[in-house]
Amino acid sequence: MHSGQNELSRTSSPSSTLRQTLRTPAKSDEEEDYRSRHRKHLIRKHPHKHHEGDRKRWRSEITEKERKRYEGVWAANKGLLLTPDLLAIEPSSYPTAVSEMVANVVVRDIWSRSRLPASFLEQIWNLVDGHKLGALTKEEFVVGMWLIDQQLKGHKLPVKVPDSVWASVKRVPGITLSEFSLI
Repeated sequence: MHSGQNELSRTSSPSSTLRQTLRTPAKSDEEEDYRSRHRKHLIRKHPHKHHEGDRKRWRSEITEKERKRYEGVWAANKGLLLTPDLLAIEPSSYPTAVSEMVANVVVRDIWSRSRLPASFLEQIWNLVDGHKLGALTKEEFVVGMWLIDQQLKGHKLPVKVPDSVWASVKRVPGITLSEFSLI
């Protein structure tokens, strides 16, 4: 009887497992490989870390790709709403044919799509409108579009459009001349 009571009153021994901590248990190698292969970092935590000196500076020329894009917009809108009697000067003193120009109202409509304030667009117009006709030539329109893009990228407007920008617009595509080939 004594031995029977002893078995009933006896408490069970503590379990041999360790207490659970706040750390997650280690994963098996297969599970870890699967997770690392299928995990994609959609948003980097610090996107600009170690890239301080890499920012792009103000460029002083229009790239071939940009020029082609702007010329496409110009080609789709040239000659619209333009008649010789709308322009401020005589047809004989036009820099190019009227059909090769874009009217100021058309330019205003296109440029206003950038959502820049009207004061900025007016400054850009004044920078590129060299002939004061009320219409822009292809080169003037392309430079104006480029200045709008530069403004949207956060660059300030220059006081005067650099000559290198005008030269990059007038450059013939596919032909490059070095200084040494001219000598």
